[in-house]
Amino acid sequence: MLPIEQNRSLKPLTTFKIGGAAREFAEIVDPADVPAAFDYAEERGLATLVLGGGSNMLVSDRGFDGLVIHVSNRGIAPSPLTPLPTTWGEGYKNSNSPRPTQWGEGPGVRGIRIASGEMWDDVVKFAVEHELWGIENLSRIPGRTGAVAVQNVGAYGQEIKDVLVNVEVFDRKTNSFQTLTNEECEFTYRKSIFNTREKNRYVILSTTLQLSTVPKRNLSYPDVKKWFEGNPEPSLEEIRAAIKAIRDRKFPFPAESIEGNAGSFFKNSLLTIEQFENVKRQFERNLPERLDRLLRYAPSTLYPLPSTLKIPSAFVLEACGLKGFRRGNVQLNPTQPVVVLNVTGNATADEVLTLVREVRTTVQEKTGLHLYTEPELIGFTADELRGYGFNREEIRRYTA
Repeated sequence: MLPIEQNRSLKPLTTFKIGGAAREFAEIVDPADVPAAFDYAEERGLATLVLGGGSNMLVSDRGFDGLVIHVSNRGIAPSPLTPLPTTWGEGYKNSNSPRPTQWGEGPGVRGIRIASGEMWDDVVKFAVEHELWGIENLSRIPGRTGAVAVQNVGAYGQEIKDVLVNVEVFDRKTNSFQTLTNEECEFTYRKSIFNTREKNRYVILSTTLQLSTVPKRNLSYPDVKKWFEGNPEPSLEEIRAAIKAIRDRKFPFPAESIEGNAGSFFKNSLLTIEQFENVKRQFERNLPERLDRLLRYAPSTLYPLPSTLKIPSAFVLEACGLKGFRRGNVQLNPTQPVVVLNVTGNATADEVLTLVREVRTTVQEKTGLHLYTEPELIGFTADELRGYGFNREEIRRYTA
């Protein structure tokens, strides 16, 4: 019998440390129990929310009026193959998913298979300790492994799509266990099928990565490049230590910080050349002292210009004078303003979104940019989101 709790507080299960209670709550340690949890919800007409480490979400003050399925399976293991699990029951064995093919037998190639309940930074630590290259620049990213494929997590020149072989999932549409390849995940910048056209269809249960025993240093990111001036061949341990130090100067690590947060709250802007020219005109009019910095993101030495230009939201917020901006219990991080802090530990979701609305309005007025938000917003109605300034596209995303 699947254990079910009533009125379980979600606040301590999210890194923001904000939010009401789940009407019902199921802890999943064995992936074989996932179908039973969805059956339970369907029989009672309950909405469902799959919860991992709670690092990329803001839960409403009302909480979630349905069943929260908390995936907590554990396990990290080196794996030169991607074998079928032997403990997930006949549902997986009898699925229509093709048997995963062998891989990783070439020189210098190794695989690790990670249960979704594992904390992601522990996975990076494991890889570094086993001299496996490919995810060291993703150190100190919060949350559990089940979430990394959803957003195509990336930092300091590395993205999960570059090393992910497949994910093992429960498919709610076909009621079966499946294996999805890298290509089937349809990765783009901070997107995949899991947070776009197939949102809420799959529950990711494990992730297999292909890593390298041969050094593959990625020191191209400016902060990392500067850190290793004079040391062009740092070790894995040195790179991980550097990434942790660089991130900790900017981002409070949610699992350890006193101030709760959800990681980056605002996405970087990807602009066409025409859109960039519009932003440039706004800077000329309203922020002329920041224009030279803006132009660095479209250097004249690039010809032909790329189809899109990435403008960091941290720069935009700083240019608008919003570093450290505070309203009551909520503040933009004074060192990295894309992070919204529950600075006292007593903030409400309403306070967070009220500040976000004011920040985005200021940015829109001064630069013409609409800053898109990154975390999932849980338990909010369309009318509430409209009141906080979210557009139709965003409302569809958060209420689908």
